[in-house]
Amino acid sequence: MPKFFINFLESSGLVCTDDEGQDLPGLEAAEAAARMSAREILANDVKYASGTPLAAVTITNQDGVELVRIAAKDILPDALK
Repeated sequence: MPKFFINFLESSGLVCTDDEGQDLPGLEAAEAAARMSAREILANDVKYASGTPLAAVTITNQDGVELVRIAAKDILPDALK
């Protein structure tokens, strides 16, 4: 099973990197996991009025190659955009 790393980019430019990764069956499963985590982060950003909210989430492979980048605005439900 491939290992994927889900990283979070704050609006300040700081990247919170995933050092452990997750063994997932494929990129689709990695995207689902990334979206779920990003929703939790966005909810906390709103709840605690974060000064550096989430800007994007990226998924990389074991070699550090970025496979997917999802903007935070694309994670929000359409009604909130």
